[in-house]
Amino acid sequence: MEKIKVALLLSGLENFGDFHIIESLKEHLPDGDIELKVFSIDTQNPAKTVKELEDYRPHFTMDFNTKGIIWGEKEGKKFPLHAVLGTIHLTLVTEDPLAYAPNLLNLREVPNTVFLITDLRFGEFLGSLGFPNIFYFTPCVNFRLIPPKGEKDINLIFVGDVIEPSVVVENWNRTMDAPVRDFGIEVGEFCFRNPEVSTVFAVEYLLPLMNPQFQESFNKFRKENPQAYFIWLVQVGLYATARRNWFILSFLEGTELTVVGKVEGNLPEGFTVADINSLEERLRYINRAKLALSAFPSFVPSGIGFTPLEVLACETALMINYRHTLPSFFKPGEEVIAYNPLDRMDIEEKLLFYLENEEDRNLIAQRGFNAVRERYTCEDRIRFFKELIRDIFRQATQEKGGDNSPSNGREIAN
Repeated sequence: MEKIKVALLLSGLENFGDFHIIESLKEHLPDGDIELKVFSIDTQNPAKTVKELEDYRPHFTMDFNTKGIIWGEKEGKKFPLHAVLGTIHLTLVTEDPLAYAPNLLNLREVPNTVFLITDLRFGEFLGSLGFPNIFYFTPCVNFRLIPPKGEKDINLIFVGDVIEPSVVVENWNRTMDAPVRDFGIEVGEFCFRNPEVSTVFAVEYLLPLMNPQFQESFNKFRKENPQAYFIWLVQVGLYATARRNWFILSFLEGTELTVVGKVEGNLPEGFTVADINSLEERLRYINRAKLALSAFPSFVPSGIGFTPLEVLACETALMINYRHTLPSFFKPGEEVIAYNPLDRMDIEEKLLFYLENEEDRNLIAQRGFNAVRERYTCEDRIRFFKELIRDIFRQATQEKGGDNSPSNGREIAN
């Protein structure tokens, strides 16, 4: 029997979390009936990658967040390479799909596109665009990438990007009309004050409260420019994230804290910034920390994301903001330390307690580590992925009357 051929298309723009899956695919996907070949897209000469794919003749192509899709154009319309090759295309969605709305809008009429989402909220947006083939893929950790446990010589780190909100607004001043910018700030502030509310919900809640003229112009803007509207929603989410992170850190001035993430703006006194240029360096800093403070960003609206898993896999105690979905992943107070992101006293008291009480801190770190080991390894996820590929391949082969060679794809059932 011919092997099922899978072509993994890497753009070079994959995020740190994606590498846990990429390395696990390389390690665990190939077996007796599945073959994997990795293609690094030559952005200077994409035709070279296209030729290599044509020669390989894969049954499946695969990428992350539509970044690895190679596009062509005919009669003013964009079309993806997998529509030409007749492959079934798998996109792992590990970031907010709103950010890739232009690609997604161009994929709506393309058959045989399958999405694996790492957050259930992502499925709501993809479903609203009419995509039928959506599967949930829980974030995971590849323990081969986690450094060996060493000395915990850093007391406290913040894992995440720290951007002064005024920097975001300054950028908006150059790209947005004033009324749309001001409404974006209003929506972002509402999301900051209500951490479990999505930007889409916030817009629908607040827009009727605006004056009729603005309502009319804004509705016209999002109807006539859906791509621009989706990108605007992403920007508002980033503002809400920046506002939350800046608020949490603003009253820790004077604390010895290392930021493991991107920084824009003037940090409070006592903070340092880790020099991070790779996943390996990022994990090395996390591995050295006794306690890691973090907050869910807007692009992890309801799931767990990769960062908390990395922190716990490094046997570092994790302190993260509580939301109603957190207990479905980890037990607050046992495996993670949960805090109210709007309660300064709650944050300060828990930070002080766990920094001073090594035994309690280490117990939570150990329980968190055990939970990741038991429930969130990428090896387990790849087993699910293998079965999904086999099922899709079997169904597609039956629909084509037993011919398992790539051809013009047809829609598959979910």
